[in-house]
Amino acid sequence: MEFRTERLILRPWEDTDAESVYEYAKNPEVGPIAGWPVHTSVENSLDIIKNVLSAPETYAVCLKEDNRAIGSIGLIEPMQSHTNVAEDEIEVGYWIGVPFWGNGYIPEAVRRMQEHAFEDLGCKAMWCGYYDGNEKSKRCQEKCGFRYHHTEENKPCSLMGDIRTEHFTRLTKDQWKSSKSVSEKTAVLFIHGKGGNAGEAEHYKDLFSQCDVFGLDYISNTPWEAKEEIQTEIESLSGKYKNMILVANSIGAFFSMNANIEHAIQKAYFISPIVNMERLIMDMMLWAKVTEAELKEKLTIETEFDETLSWEYLSYVRSNPICWNVPTDILYGDKDNLTSIETITEFAKSHNAKLTVMKNGEHWFHTKEQMDFLNHWIKNRNNLI
Repeated sequence: MEFRTERLILRPWEDTDAESVYEYAKNPEVGPIAGWPVHTSVENSLDIIKNVLSAPETYAVCLKEDNRAIGSIGLIEPMQSHTNVAEDEIEVGYWIGVPFWGNGYIPEAVRRMQEHAFEDLGCKAMWCGYYDGNEKSKRCQEKCGFRYHHTEENKPCSLMGDIRTEHFTRLTKDQWKSSKSVSEKTAVLFIHGKGGNAGEAEHYKDLFSQCDVFGLDYISNTPWEAKEEIQTEIESLSGKYKNMILVANSIGAFFSMNANIEHAIQKAYFISPIVNMERLIMDMMLWAKVTEAELKEKLTIETEFDETLSWEYLSYVRSNPICWNVPTDILYGDKDNLTSIETITEFAKSHNAKLTVMKNGEHWFHTKEQMDFLNHWIKNRNNLI
């Protein structure tokens, strides 16, 4: 049996998956926290495919683009469950390779297994568990609707040869059915810029009067941390709304484009977006008269204009170029002091975004004239949604 989701293929394991399994399962961040040891060789992975992963209702998690195994998900029968499960209930277990963390793939796979368990297999409830300290698995279960049930302490973990505390969550069929009622309305998520806050989303409620408008008050200062906060919010809204619009301002737009959320967004509005962070950092280094060699040596340098230059930040944006494939409208002020007209035009052309330039507009749209222009800009485009 094979299942398909928006981005994934869940299929039976094959012997030819051994090399791929070993590539991800040899990482000590994957297996030990889930209760199994790292794989030691391709041969070891092949043996596990044949003797463990070949069990009924166990599937390779693969991306649709290449059908290559990057993780595993499986349903565990009552007799083999980690806790006391009734005959008409089932447990789910999963893992995924580190390079694919933070993309929502496992929650997507778990939701498909929930549908299979409740609708095809007739299960009355599904269980899931995580060992103490496995916060990623805990968050995944919360996103998928599981509710905390109980904790078992001093529990032997036979494959790792130690004693652990395991927490269990549970989702009934009725709870799952209730959570499936997705609103036909569209959600609008506003992500603010530096120094902003979620309260700014109030301004957009009149502009998107037929939608439910939300603001995300992220607390991160780096794209790799903000990525997780944004993904969590997107996954939460995706479970409640069929369609989603993103409105993002300044660095909020950059953080959003870095968060791998394109699959969930139908339309985006960017206001004074940072679209080339590497270029902006290099500009700030020029303004502060800091060379790349100096920054690499000192790692962080404070500037007179209240910005901290970071070698880690610069290295990250170089290693993680923006890829954005969402229909996007951009509002830009021709007096923007952070992004040049050449940079914004280049981005708009390469990403098929529609660019509107306001004469005398600034990076921070705040005057009555600027806000009136912004309001008119959005209202003019609402009919495209």
